[in-house]
Amino acid sequence: MDLDKLLKNVQKILADVDNDAKFDNLSNKEIYVPSIQVQGRNVYFNLHHVNEKGYTEKTLVVYEDKLSIGDFVADERLDHGQRALIVAQQTEPNYKALAKRFSWMKPTSRRDYKYSFGLGDRLGNASNAHLRFLKGKHIFPVIAQQSIRELTLMHRTNTDVFLDAAWSVFDEGFTYGWGAEGDHVKTEYEVDYAVKVGCRTIVLDCTEVINNKAVTLSDEELDKQFNALDDDQKKYFNDTYLNKTFTVGAHNDAEVHFTKHDVEESVLTFYGAVLFATKIYHKFVVPYDLDFEISMDETPYSTTNPNHYFFANELHRRGITPTTMAPRFYGEFQKAIDYIGDLDKFEKDFSLHEKIAEHFGYKLSVHSGSDKLSVYPIIGRLAKAHGWHVKTAGTHWLEACRVIAHKDPQLFVDMYRYAYNNLDDVKDFYVFNAQTDGNAPKPETVTPDHCQFVLSDDDGRQVMHTMFGSLMNAQHNYHYVFRDKFWDILKKNQKLYDKFLNIHLAEHIDLLTGKYATKQEALDALEPKTDIAKEY
Repeated sequence: MDLDKLLKNVQKILADVDNDAKFDNLSNKEIYVPSIQVQGRNVYFNLHHVNEKGYTEKTLVVYEDKLSIGDFVADERLDHGQRALIVAQQTEPNYKALAKRFSWMKPTSRRDYKYSFGLGDRLGNASNAHLRFLKGKHIFPVIAQQSIRELTLMHRTNTDVFLDAAWSVFDEGFTYGWGAEGDHVKTEYEVDYAVKVGCRTIVLDCTEVINNKAVTLSDEELDKQFNALDDDQKKYFNDTYLNKTFTVGAHNDAEVHFTKHDVEESVLTFYGAVLFATKIYHKFVVPYDLDFEISMDETPYSTTNPNHYFFANELHRRGITPTTMAPRFYGEFQKAIDYIGDLDKFEKDFSLHEKIAEHFGYKLSVHSGSDKLSVYPIIGRLAKAHGWHVKTAGTHWLEACRVIAHKDPQLFVDMYRYAYNNLDDVKDFYVFNAQTDGNAPKPETVTPDHCQFVLSDDDGRQVMHTMFGSLMNAQHNYHYVFRDKFWDILKKNQKLYDKFLNIHLAEHIDLLTGKYATKQEALDALEPKTDIAKEY
């Protein structure tokens, strides 16, 4: 690399700063202008170089005092008086060196933000587009968000996810605050792993300690198991909840009532989770000053209002106010498709859950939020005053598949055929309607000339979504069947991927914030009317 020319670029940047000029006339078009940061006479930016394969390679350039520049691990260096210019890789040591200089590169708490949005990026190359879209929208982005299961399937680590997100933050000059969370952590080991990487939020998945069988018990069996508790436990729970009615809501305008069944079901289902959450809170949340989300939604049954109140009240008694809680709401929040259920019943159910959250001082978190466009106007309206957190993730993968469908249709056809024929691989991991003996498009109907429709078909979307790990890991004779070809196409078409991502994200955000009143209105306004892939 020509370091002398880079030095002249740095001097031009400093001259532009001195003259209050924008960086519009830099001769080196590989300098990614949003990344330029100037502190005094120190300069930092990324280079975006398109290599012979058509992939964009990113490298860090730093110009600062010789006494401090040693914090960075440099590939090349040019001394210039009391200063030095270096070119360096986007590694963890170099992230840490930059984060010492720019505190906004470190993830922060979302507690002080009214609205927040989870943008789990399974592939690691979506965050730039997301951050560009969210600039100035006053919505806190959680861009490092992957569960242990997703990490395993994609052969990534929490460190990989964290660094991909952090370098995107620097790349886009996103100084507004961003989130990194240990997503759906179930054990102390997993919590510790996320915290040590640098995550500021823990999403505690209580699946292992929630007794889902209690919901299926008859009243007689429920009563029998409840009466097997210690006498002091039974007395406490009955004295506190039995036949009691609690007023909730910011304006005390709603009530939660406990019948005998409600008390016994809530205790037997969730009390173990309350104790586990309390342990995690004192061992990790307090010492590390973490945001704390509790997931109640990894269950096969909707969370009743008494269930929710019981869990929240037991935490409150222990001095614990989570940042967010995620009940399982009425209806079905299946992966990759819109909400399934009665919207009026959802609104009634969500409204009371929202009032419970307001009463105890935390926000609701909506999980599996990708593509639930029909309920976003309801969520945005009912939680507008108090705030909301919505988690999305997997359908960013489908936007990547959309790129493949446009740019290498045969590869998409092959991927769909494999996903369809091996769908049983994931039936134990996800709840979804798509079945190969049902309405999912048959492979013989999906051809290179007719394949994009799969990503507009609910069952087709679920086939491709749930099989992401199997598709990316499939091997034959020690070679990946799809992964390398997939990455080749996606890296060559990053700009198209960014465009698809931002259309997809806009449909979510604009409905939540009330820009559009209905799903159809948003789709009519935002979905492309022509084949935009031809423009890239």
